Amino acid sequence: MKTELFLRFEFLASHSLSVREEPHLHLWRVVVALGGEPQNGMIISLPDLRAAFAEILAPLEHTFLNDNCLLDADAQRAPTCETLGAFFFSTFSDVLQRQFAAQNPTVALRSVEVAICEPTGFEWGSAKLSKE
Repeated sequence: MKTELFLRFEFLASHSLSVREEPHLHLWRVVVALGGEPQNGMIISLPDLRAAFAEILAPLEHTFLNDNCLLDADAQRAPTCETLGAFFFSTFSDVLQRQFAAQNPTVALRSVEVAICEPTGFEWGSAKLSKE
């Protein structure tokens, strides 16, 4: 039986795009989906996984994403749901392999969804990147 886990994160950060060049603040929502076969009653330790992914997101909080050197070049040039999703997918996949594959070799990242919202919470839309 396949099981999926979902982790949800939020962070506030500003960005600038060619269509709206003045830096402006957004609430970014990130939903990470993982799959695998439960071992000893679980796919993976959620607190450990949440802490590992939160370490990736924490340095983005309250920054200007275009200047954040932790992001790859595509995400810095145009910090959008699509480019951030690709960055998170790659980064979270690496963390899973390095830190969690020994706990459960069946665990795999299924998708990352990034939503762009107004600081009040209104969601403009999202992009979902998934492994095919």
